[in-house]
Amino acid sequence: MGNLIRAEFYRLRRRPHSVLGMALILLLGVSLLTVSCALPPQVGSAATLLQSISTLSVSGMFFAVWCAAAASSGVNKLDILKHEAVFGIPRWQIYLSRLATACLLGVGLVALLSLWAVLLTLFFLPGPGLLPALAQYLTLTLTALPLWMASAGLFLCCRFVTRSDAVSVVLVLLYYFVGYPFCAAAYAAGPGLSPLFRFLYVTHPMAPFWNGSLLLAAGPSPELGISLDPTLFVSFPPAPLPCWLVGLGWLAVTTLLALAVLDRRELR
Repeated sequence: MGNLIRAEFYRLRRRPHSVLGMALILLLGVSLLTVSCALPPQVGSAATLLQSISTLSVSGMFFAVWCAAAASSGVNKLDILKHEAVFGIPRWQIYLSRLATACLLGVGLVALLSLWAVLLTLFFLPGPGLLPALAQYLTLTLTALPLWMASAGLFLCCRFVTRSDAVSVVLVLLYYFVGYPFCAAAYAAGPGLSPLFRFLYVTHPMAPFWNGSLLLAAGPSPELGISLDPTLFVSFPPAPLPCWLVGLGWLAVTTLLALAVLDRRELR
């Protein structure tokens, strides 16, 4: 398994554009946030910067998809996959090596972003309050980490099932932008369907970032409104344990599904 993961990172080094693009976007984004916090009228602090980064944690779901896409390149043509299978490598190791590569790549990017943010705060946002803000930031990052890994696992599962990057991206985006609001609305508005949709809503990997922000408009005929406020993730952070259970659950389900499909596929 270790050799397979090293081989995946070797392929990433030979095609560094995706990794460099993600790193550049993250570093540039943090730099722009630092400038906005340091200059008037904001004149913020390290806590302001780190809270702003945590507010944007939901974007990690899409960077995780990007990491998984980079780690699974070549699967659609089945060239690398066939060669690995011919050499007797079990298919479960082939899949798990891609998943581990995507997760390790994502963790590395998070570490790079965090280190860059701390360095910028030391140079441009000096002052007290860094340690408490950093502790809160690390707690929120560890809370979001399993959800990001679940996002990578979901895309990678779709990638192995459909063998198409475009179809996989569309399926993931539909589940995030259509599936989550639909489950939330059905759970809140349909009492008869509440047990099923409560489960689908609670176990949706996007739900913790919005922290159950459902609003019912007042009036004689109430209408359901869904407030997607990313600041709630910082103001009212979800408990880490449920997030880890949801994330690991999604990794287990998507891995089993992908392995079941891959085991029955004929590689020609």
